[in-house]
Amino acid sequence: MSGVELSAQRVVWRVGERQIIDGVDLAIRGGELVGVIGPNGAGKTTILRLLSGLLRPSAGRVLLDGTDLATLDSRDRACHLAFMSQDAAPSFPFTVMEVLLMGRFPHLKRFERESAADREKALRTLSYVGLAGLEERSFDELSGGEKQLVLFAKTLVQDCDVIVLDEPSSSLDMRHQDRIFSMTQELAREGRAIVVSVHTLGVAAHYCTRLVLLDRGRVAADGRPEEVLRSEIIDRVYGVRTLVTPSSATGSLTVTVLPQRVGRGGLRVHLIGGAGSAVNLTRELFRMGHAVTGGIAHEYDSDEKLWKSLGIEHVSVGTFSRITDAEIDAATKLVDASDVTILCAFPIGPGNIGNLELARRARRLVVMRPEAEDVPRTFFSPEGKALFDRVCGQAESADYAGIGAVLDRLAAAGGTGVRRDQSPS
Repeated sequence: MSGVELSAQRVVWRVGERQIIDGVDLAIRGGELVGVIGPNGAGKTTILRLLSGLLRPSAGRVLLDGTDLATLDSRDRACHLAFMSQDAAPSFPFTVMEVLLMGRFPHLKRFERESAADREKALRTLSYVGLAGLEERSFDELSGGEKQLVLFAKTLVQDCDVIVLDEPSSSLDMRHQDRIFSMTQELAREGRAIVVSVHTLGVAAHYCTRLVLLDRGRVAADGRPEEVLRSEIIDRVYGVRTLVTPSSATGSLTVTVLPQRVGRGGLRVHLIGGAGSAVNLTRELFRMGHAVTGGIAHEYDSDEKLWKSLGIEHVSVGTFSRITDAEIDAATKLVDASDVTILCAFPIGPGNIGNLELARRARRLVVMRPEAEDVPRTFFSPEGKALFDRVCGQAESADYAGIGAVLDRLAAAGGTGVRRDQSPS
């Protein structure tokens, strides 16, 4: 790992009477890929321009390996620090090769021309970003995404220990976004210090080793992605309600914005789920503005994890434990307080048959008909099938496409009027 360090010490930036950056302390070291995140207007672009020396602080200092950037001329600074702007790629009446070789300018003596080695580096970098063979194309003829990749390659051709990138993937599709961020990861592993502003929190969590969250020009949080991307922090800074969960595919965090609760206009809905059967319905009910309770769910079940993340009141039991009468009684209080109870489609065995007894106690019950992609509603005992048939005798059935209409009708009736129906199995 390189010993390079870029740091801000009590940095302030003012425009007239307005203070954009307010006393930021920050250090980025070799081997780190630091993502700067925050809502629009938080100061992300401004702090990156201060860190790159393009702006001089109103107060405080920015140091590169202990040297104040303000004391370096632009050529000396560019020999050690490269910056890529988020601004739309400008028009250049040059070929792609000529644009790339601009990155070598800080390393050349006065009147010195680029060498064969410089051209070889440019060609190698162009291939690295996936644009081999375009070196003689006019820069103006490229697409917006291709221009952005060329400017990223120009930054790499500059060959600096510190690289500052302001939303480098803003014009790129998913494949090229992954290419750029994967390459920045590789550069960090080589010992470079990389700082990048990122608009999408999931992208920041997936690629960055560390996140710095800005809020109105101040550092609101700084640490590993799992330390920064927490709903209690994100909600306060962005002014939204979020759900932060690990991706089942990658393990990195995903951040989902939840709709604001409607309150009076919604129903109180109790969900009886299991095996992840209530996950999508929980999210949809939140979007529709209903207040949700849940249970009984086993620990680490997808439904239980979601309810816990959302702060939804529910009854939780131990993994593989059989639901007891005491737990059914505890959940019955939630059922009694609800306007309607919904029984989702999930396999029924000895461990969770108590959820059918809970459904039987509901005054107003809707039983969800399984969809093709759902876990089948199978029964592992005659007792379970018999109890389910009894439950269906007091229930209305619905599918996912029709549940909204059922709840709208119930809300219009003031929380009453669920009809009795048969056979939602």
